[in-house]
Amino acid sequence: MFQRTNRWLCCVLAASGLLSACASPAPHADAGAAAHSVGPVELGVAGALPLFQTRSDPLLASRVGVGTGDAPLRYTASYTVLPGDVFAETAAAPGATPPQRLGSQRLGQELTLRMPPLAGAPVALQFSAESREHWTTAGNSVGQQRQAASLDWSPGIANLNLQWHGGGAANDAQLALGCELRGTLQVPLQGTAAAGSQTLRLSGGDCRVLAPDARFDALAAEAWGVAWAWSGRERDTEFLLSVIDPAWKDESDRQEIDPSYEFGVRHRRDHGRWSAQTKVAMRYTTAWDLSAPDDTGYYADYSEAFWTASASLTRHLPVVSLSAKWAHSADPMWFMPEIGQRKHRVDMHLDLSRLVAALVPEATPQLGVQWNWSQARSRADDITGDSMVRLNMAVAW
Repeated sequence: MFQRTNRWLCCVLAASGLLSACASPAPHADAGAAAHSVGPVELGVAGALPLFQTRSDPLLASRVGVGTGDAPLRYTASYTVLPGDVFAETAAAPGATPPQRLGSQRLGQELTLRMPPLAGAPVALQFSAESREHWTTAGNSVGQQRQAASLDWSPGIANLNLQWHGGGAANDAQLALGCELRGTLQVPLQGTAAAGSQTLRLSGGDCRVLAPDARFDALAAEAWGVAWAWSGRERDTEFLLSVIDPAWKDESDRQEIDPSYEFGVRHRRDHGRWSAQTKVAMRYTTAWDLSAPDDTGYYADYSEAFWTASASLTRHLPVVSLSAKWAHSADPMWFMPEIGQRKHRVDMHLDLSRLVAALVPEATPQLGVQWNWSQARSRADDITGDSMVRLNMAVAW
């Protein structure tokens, strides 16, 4: 384990030295030409204190890159050390597998190419590769390899984005879905500067369900969506319709899950130092009567419709920002008839970064305090709750 760690670190340090050497022009070369062909080199190192960390906060995060975002070629490499779930404060759910991961390390590389214009617009291709290694309590390590590619093209009449993920899907923060293939097409509609801009967005993805229960590891899903968005100077409004259609990948005789639908509206409004955002949606999904399985183990199914809503409010003061968010029925697995929950959340966040920056402006600090409360009711009417206070600190130098 330590040999591989040292080898990966050496690779990152060697790449950093190589890029620095490439960025340094020869004694008789033109410095301007060298800088134009290679681009600037950037280095970054960050970390989190173990006292305040969670499973998503890295113990160490380093990054080296060459080139800018609009250059024909840009390359970045990163190395990260993440904590595991063995020492997490959150207790494991009853019946769940006990925590086994002590920690993990991750090495990533990314290459961006800007191709010649096609129909008057450049085509951007991006390739990335990631290697992960997890350290377990059994004394061994488990490795993972991931690759990804994306294409961006904006000829004017539409904006096209295609993403492919191999060896591991890209997770959706709002849904319990990991999509190996995802595409988005945005079509600008006719609008004026006074009335604002309008956009029609079509999206689709070939995904798998990220369920904590191993019984659903073979469950895939197709996700489709259409949205109409109107954007003004201080407000945005969006009407959306989405469909999630789960299906078993192994074509087994397990009980089928019917598609689920969501129709909603999202609105954002800025007024001076205030910022507000709301979302209201109606969800239509399949429910199972878990108390009455038949002789084959199937449950009686029926349709269920319910509302989901969220609201957030942020106040920007001269030195601090205070935000509050409330969400009703915010479970990412709401489309699952057996393990989906009715989850409610309340979040409060106090951003003190500008206050600290006034005291030490040369350090560019970030400081925030966050409080989270949540309560979930399962399909079997089991109620669980959780609350947490987090202190986030970061200093750049």
